[in-house]
Amino acid sequence: MKLRVAPWRIVWRFLVVFLVITIILFLSTSAVYFDIDLETWTWTPKPWEFTQVFIIIVLGVVFVTFLVMSLLFYYYKIEDKYFIMKRFGKEYQFEYKNIEFIDIEKSKKKGQVIFYSKTAKMRYMLGDKDGILLETLIKKCPETMSVEEFRRRHPEERY
Repeated sequence: MKLRVAPWRIVWRFLVVFLVITIILFLSTSAVYFDIDLETWTWTPKPWEFTQVFIIIVLGVVFVTFLVMSLLFYYYKIEDKYFIMKRFGKEYQFEYKNIEFIDIEKSKKKGQVIFYSKTAKMRYMLGDKDGILLETLIKKCPETMSVEEFRRRHPEERY
């Protein structure tokens, strides 16, 4: 079965990343947009030129391209003994028997899938719309342990 990630989760994360990148880019290229008087530290806006418009258009095109690629090429495949996360052409395979602990409370609260492998490595995945991936993991993972047992076995992990 093929599951798509909830689109609004991807859009929300992309908006945050887009704003951060835009602010960094704007501050690093502020000389293109403003004349700065170093004696009085006054900033006067420059008239719009091709360079300014070009930077904004390139940033917008890159953002929209990555957003569309994320919406199209980020999904999960659920099989009998494992599930596959496919992201931008890379496949990550996770066997159900290697999942040691599923953080059900946080996963349901945040609408994500958070689990730990046998090496106590945390995996964080965006959830699908209906929560089918989390329900499948709860049903098919035979060796999951309780919160107390996980804390006892892996005290170094921050849970």
